[in-house]
Parts: sequence; structure tokens; C-alpha cells
Amino acid sequence: MTGCKDGCCVGVSQLFGRRKEPKEELSSLLTSKAESVEAIAVANTLDFEEADNSSHYGTSGFLTRTEVCPIEVQPANIARYSLPEECLAYIPDQAVCRFANGDSERMISCNTELSAQEQAWLQALQKEAAQQQKAFLPSVAVAAVRFLGDAKGDVALALQQMEENQNWRLSYFPKPIRDVDLLADLKEGAVYFCGRDFALRPALVMRAARVPFSWDPSRFARLFMFCMEYFLRYMAVPGRVENICVIIDLQDISYRHLSVPPLMELKEVFTQQNAGRVSCFYVCNMPFLVRALAGVVEAAMTERARQKIRFLSDVSELREDFALNQLEEDLGGTRKLADSFFPFPLPPGPFAAGSAGSNDEAVGDLHQILTEAGARGRLWDPTRRKEANCRVDFADTARDLLGQHGLLHLLDAQHPQHVLADVNCDSPHSLQNRNAEVDLSPKEVSLRCVFSCEPLLKLGCQIAR
Repeated sequence: MTGCKDGCCVGVSQLFGRRKEPKEELSSLLTSKAESVEAIAVANTLDFEEADNSSHYGTSGFLTRTEVCPIEVQPANIARYSLPEECLAYIPDQAVCRFANGDSERMISCNTELSAQEQAWLQALQKEAAQQQKAFLPSVAVAAVRFLGDAKGDVALALQQMEENQNWRLSYFPKPIRDVDLLADLKEGAVYFCGRDFALRPALVMRAARVPFSWDPSRFARLFMFCMEYFLRYMAVPGRVENICVIIDLQDISYRHLSVPPLMELKEVFTQQNAGRVSCFYVCNMPFLVRALAGVVEAAMTERARQKIRFLSDVSELREDFALNQLEEDLGGTRKLADSFFPFPLPPGPFAAGSAGSNDEAVGDLHQILTEAGARGRLWDPTRRKEANCRVDFADTARDLLGQHGLLHLLDAQHPQHVLADVNCDSPHSLQNRNAEVDLSPKEVSLRCVFSCEPLLKLGCQIAR
């Protein structure tokens, strides 16, 4: 894999075979500002597999620099059901969610047709980046629509945010975070994936009481980053599953737990995530003091923040969004409490909310069928065929693996040939998939306040402002 040492990311260069190289004639086009624009135009007319896999040009219409390898996971440590077969055929019922006030959030951004306005924003951003000869990591380039949405179409601001995010990634991942170096911390069970919700979004559980007091501020945040990158590489499917949800369990916490420095460090790494990566926060098992404060805070929240952060009076409310086998008993499910947290304790389906039982015949290890580029996805290019834009890139080994289990039809599964519908987001099942924007009005608490204040006990810090 380009930019990674042998064995990194489970040796995908060996697993998936040699990556196609860009056409040689393009190398001479990347020598000046004007020529870089031409290079992107040429790249967009090439076969989409070659263009998307290039390490030098054309990744979602941006000049590209070599991707940093964020994590290294041993094959034996990848959970068997990291990518259940349901994810490969799943079609989300919405790509954009609209609010009553006219605001909107894009939930699915890759391998999915964009609106005319979004496409115009994206083309303007691509043009500006090319003129300035800005080159981006593929992981940053494919998030361009998310940055544009967060910047409300401000091209200059979106470009600035992309650069800042890239600089942060390059500094945070000078070398891969290795699972073998985190085994002792993962063993604590403070942060782990437990299952998926009704929309197949992985649920990341955070158990505050399990965070050791001895941890320095960076350790909890490092675990969170490892989990996020694990999700993006082994659990996401572009155009289908692009978000996670977070269950924050406050059982058995004390004020000392709430003041643990690692929880503050999480603010920095969370704000560096691409907009829309977390669909919802569920806060449960709240002690009396926090529960009393939560009611006041929730009443002052914006509608957007209220749907992003749900304070649960009872864990049974999680059953509205989860199958029972996807949750442990103390979270309202039927699974025994996990005593081993890595590889992540991920069960097979079913995933429909409230459903019971477990599919013991589910096919495992399907994370192997997606290439790195396939898991990352691409942004919509109106100059290419719809089939090329929607297609998920599979590894060369995918046909044999799926064929062994009678799942070859998943290779041909495509998005419906239209833009996914915009929907009203008043329903609790229509959860948002982007970080809520900062709301500076004096009587409202924004989502970002949750991570700017001392966690939970100071959630209401802005109410009096």
C-alpha cells in the first residue's frame, strides 16, 4: 500500500494485489499552476478505477499526496463481524436531512449524487485548490463535501479547514497507531465497539468509570482515534454506512471520573473529525446530579443539538434504535457484559430495532473484500457514468470469497439511480450525521459546548450567558 510499511493495515498491498499506476503522460502535467488544473480535467476522463487509485492526481478531483497510514492492525485482531454482509447491500433511506428552519445536513457524501448547489460548491473548491496547487491526502479529499457543508458553501473557509485538518492528521499520525501498542489500554473496556444500530452504524461505547485515574490526557483520546480509524477502514461502506453513534455510559461515575484529564483531551481529537462522522450521542445511566442537570441543559439546546445528544432516562430507550443482540444487558440488550474488548465484541445481525436472536450462520471476515480506496469511496463526478460513481471498489479476492458463500450478488449491488431523498428530521430515528454547528446565541447550548466544557458537569455553562 502506498505510503505504508509492509504489514501495515494488514498488509493490504499483498492482500489486494498491485495497485494500478497512473498513466505516465499525466506526470508532465503537474508542473505548473495552469497545468495542474488540466491534469485534474484529464484525470476525470480516465477509467475511474485508475483515477481513484492514483497516488498523485485525481482523487475526487483534487491533486493528491501520499496517504499517511493511520493504524496498523494484526489480521487476528480484526473482529470477524467488523463488516457484516448486510452493510454491502444496505441502501440508506436518506442522504440529506432537512430541518424545519430550512437548514440541512448531508448524511451520506461518498458514491452518492450531490445536489446542483453542492456540485457547484465542489467544483469551485476543486478549481481553487488546483489554482493554489494544494494537494491533499485522499482521506481529506473525499471529505470535501463535508467541509463545504460545515462552511455553508464558503469555498475559502472549506479549503482552509481541509488544510488544517490535513496538517493535524500529519502531525497526529507521524507513524501508524499499532494495535499491539494499545492492547493493555483496550483491555480496560473504556472504549470499544459493541454492535450496530438499525441503520447499520457502529455503536462506540464509552464507559467513563473504567477510565483509570492514572491515565495521562492523551491515552483516552488515542483510543478514540484508533477506533475512528478502525471504523473508516474496516466497518464503513461508502454511500451506505459512513457514520457511527456513541453510547456514553455514566454508571458508577464520581466527580473525579468526570474531571479525568483524558476526557478533556477527547475534545481536540473529536473536533478534528470530518463533519458528519458521529450521528448521535446517547447518554445513559446518569447519576442523580447529572440527570437533574441534563433536563435543564436539554431544554436550552437547539433542535439540532437535541437530536445529536439524547439523554436517556432508561437504557431501554436504546431498543428503539438497536436490535437486542447488539447491546449488552446493562445497556438494555440481551448480551452478557463483555469481559474482552479487543478484538471488538461485534456480533452478527439482525440489526432491525427491537429484534431478538442472532444469525449464527452469518458470513464473517468480509472486511477483506474492500480495498483501501474502496472503503474510502469517492465524490460524485458528473462527467462520469452513474454506475462508475456509485460503484464500490472490491479487492481482487472478493469474487472468490463471496462465491464460496453464495454472495456474489453483493458485487453487483448498486445505489438506486436517483438522488437519495431529503427528509424531515423530527423523528428520533432520523438522526443527524454531522457535528452540529456552533450556535452562539446566548440562550442555547451548542453541541460543541459539550466538548469545550469540563465534561457533563459543565454542560450548562452557556445557559446564563
